[in-house]
Amino acid sequence: MLSLGPIGFAAPWALAALIALPLLWLLLRATPPAPRHVVFAPLRLLQRLAQTPQTPQSAPWWLILFRLLAAAIIILALAQPVWRPADTLPGDAPLLLVVDNGWQSADGWPRTLAQARAYAEAASADGRQAALLLTANTQPPEFAEASQTLSRLEAARPQAWVPDRAGARAALEAALESGSAPARFETRWLSDGIASEDDNAFARALSERGRLTLSLPGAQDQVIALTGVSASADGFEARLLRSGSGAAREIDVSAIGQDGQVIARAQARFEEGASTASASARLPLDLRNRVRSVRLEGINSAGGVHLLDDSWQRPRIALIEPEGGDNRQPLLSDLHYAQQALSAHAELVRGPLERVLEDEPSGLVMVDAARIEDPAVAEFVEAGGLLIRFAGPRLAARSDDMLPVQLRAGGRLLGGALNWEEPQRIAPFADDSPFAGLSVSEDASIRSQVLAQPEADLDRRVWARLEDGTPLVTADRRGEGWIVLFHVTAGPDWSDLPLTGTFPAMLRRVIALAEGAGAGGAGSDGSWQIERALDGSGRLGAPTGQTRAIPADEFASALPAADTPPGIWQLGAASAALNATGPDTRLDPVARNLPGALYEFRDGLREQRLAGPLLTLALLMLLADTIIALAFAGRLPALRSSRTVAGLGVMLALSVTVPPPLEAQQGDAPDTPPTDIAEALDRALVVRFGYILTGNAETDRISEAGLASLSSEVTRRSSIEPEAPRGINPDEDELIFFPLIYWPVSADARPVSEAAAANINTYLRSGGMIIFDTRDGGAGTRGGAHPGLEQVMQGLEIPALARLDAEHVLGRTFYLLRGLPGRLAGGDVWVESNPDGTARDGVSGVIIGSADWAGAWARGDNGIPLLPVEGGERQREMAYRVGVNLAMYALTGNYKTDQVHVPAILERLGQGGQRNMPRPLEP
Repeated sequence: MLSLGPIGFAAPWALAALIALPLLWLLLRATPPAPRHVVFAPLRLLQRLAQTPQTPQSAPWWLILFRLLAAAIIILALAQPVWRPADTLPGDAPLLLVVDNGWQSADGWPRTLAQARAYAEAASADGRQAALLLTANTQPPEFAEASQTLSRLEAARPQAWVPDRAGARAALEAALESGSAPARFETRWLSDGIASEDDNAFARALSERGRLTLSLPGAQDQVIALTGVSASADGFEARLLRSGSGAAREIDVSAIGQDGQVIARAQARFEEGASTASASARLPLDLRNRVRSVRLEGINSAGGVHLLDDSWQRPRIALIEPEGGDNRQPLLSDLHYAQQALSAHAELVRGPLERVLEDEPSGLVMVDAARIEDPAVAEFVEAGGLLIRFAGPRLAARSDDMLPVQLRAGGRLLGGALNWEEPQRIAPFADDSPFAGLSVSEDASIRSQVLAQPEADLDRRVWARLEDGTPLVTADRRGEGWIVLFHVTAGPDWSDLPLTGTFPAMLRRVIALAEGAGAGGAGSDGSWQIERALDGSGRLGAPTGQTRAIPADEFASALPAADTPPGIWQLGAASAALNATGPDTRLDPVARNLPGALYEFRDGLREQRLAGPLLTLALLMLLADTIIALAFAGRLPALRSSRTVAGLGVMLALSVTVPPPLEAQQGDAPDTPPTDIAEALDRALVVRFGYILTGNAETDRISEAGLASLSSEVTRRSSIEPEAPRGINPDEDELIFFPLIYWPVSADARPVSEAAAANINTYLRSGGMIIFDTRDGGAGTRGGAHPGLEQVMQGLEIPALARLDAEHVLGRTFYLLRGLPGRLAGGDVWVESNPDGTARDGVSGVIIGSADWAGAWARGDNGIPLLPVEGGERQREMAYRVGVNLAMYALTGNYKTDQVHVPAILERLGQGGQRNMPRPLEP
């Protein structure tokens, strides 16, 4: 490939045809002379006939240049030019593509894939071999034709764990030892930009085999992760981390329930230069226990999702105070030790039985001093509650019927009638026990306990034993609930168990019963099995690939990997979450001094082949040349003047220009007014929706993505084919080209300028339609008018409005709808109360709602919705139907209303009433 600056030529030999352009100059000068229009004079004509010179009229210089330019463009197209070709080694050196495909690459995966594809296509054009090495699921690279590498690239997907660069180095060495990889090759390493411990060794192994170029992600691919979610007294708090630092940025954090609905939303803000942020939300306990995952909106990676398990649910547990209160010192009070052990895992209420039952707890804790005969306790357990009891001297003296087992009279203690020679220790927990997998503290010695009466089915109710086999914890069902008895005191009077870490861990397993988690139903194999797995983009689904079980005692230290992917794991009826990130997650940037590495940035500029656009341009120029030639020949009467023809040629030359390079297409500048005729024709001759630019980058991004997705759905479901939407600046842009304009209104919106107000009023009078969306579900108007909407409408000629009723034509222009939901359900929709007297064919020029329609429509480049919808995917589908109805309403007027009145019209015309009435169109 021949490269000249940023342009390369895959077939440079075709450029030799440029030498023939001077010869074309002579050939193109000849053109048929334009006929002269004179009064017919036969004699005069015959008199001058012999003297008439027979020389052809030459073409004008500008037409010759125009034809030479068309010929040069054809020659350039045949040379297969490439804008910003992939910078690869000349010759036939094989190419190794190393791609980091961990979760850090997921959010910017389309750009990474496009860059890798450009390298592979360049190698294919040069006839070079290529191979692909993915660092998250490593396999020895196989060098073959570059087309096969392209096929593997298309099948590659980001994974939900971090890259294993040590494993990638081992896979490369295996390929070299087996001879499937050549000794020398060029390497393109498309890095995720995040450092790891094996970077130096991996870079050294690659650079020893040839040139190594490290391609780093651009600023738009900054990695953002959710490193932890913790429960607080009144809700939850989320912790965020981003790679490097940069400008201030805000991220929405959503708490998602089991049904996919958003239960709560908070906002985290990265201050300028900061790499960490946090977000908190207030939630009642009942709602917080329904949360199953916390996600970062707009971040499509496994690192932007934090799954929650049984440990997240904090049941409300009531501590029953003894009659007369608990007057003992805290270090001597059984209730104090129970409270300390449970405080980290449950919401605790404390007081007399009658009062705590008013708080509707999930479980009751009754120490020995709180012994009470009250039918309310039995009713609580029978209805499905959990009762946790602790033994003591009173229970040893006299038992009752609110126990899981029958007790022997008296107790077993050191030096008693039934005694030990020395304190007993707790035996390891059985595999079928709810405490399976917990480690037993060496300091947990038992000095006294109450004894269970031997029974035929006693073993079924024993959850923990001492080393001599004596039951320590027993439990049994009672009605719909559970009774769990610790055969020792809750304080250190009878044992050292309350002073160890084993005690709160055991209570944590027990209170899981309060939420029906079924901790006692853990699997007998003592290993966690994967139930649902996260993919690299943060979607939860069925596990794929080969996975292995994780032993119960290793789960706390397990790391996400190919055989232990992030997701929800199951042990019996208990569930636990393994997340892609955690408190120890680091997002340090990769070092800039790796051995032998050259560096470049993926700044959004991609290899672009220009042969197709150039040939299209040449075809248009030849078409223009044909029109000019016909005009000179007098075949187009309207263009007989040579000055008119020259003007037409200049206009065509200016309007048909070379497509701008990719960096001009990918700028973030807002749309500007049309600067040439081609732009004006583009806006006038196509259907295109518009949205008001608010100045908030995130809001404008959602508006653009929402209208783009709506345009695709309208094209798919109807005969309308809208083009890509455009942002609008009402101060400068001409609005008449847009049949529908979406205006997201925030609470802090400001009044529009006088010029913008005049422009908008002209648009509305001319038949345009504007959709004002406050995006708050009606919350901002419950106490009065929306403050931002009031500001925006100052200076606008807004007609009288009325609430949208069930009979309005907007509910049946295409689909039959009962409401107009968006990302949020509910909220009134206001339309013009009397549009019949306007020039809009009865169409309301103003529609005001609060459902965040664009948020429900918005999808990313990969087709994944950018924002969650309150009612799940069913409501998102209804929101798309609302969008289709809005588009049809704006473009077709009120013809549906006319069909409703067809029977009455025919009745008046005397055409048989409804007997011969044409059937209205079905949606």
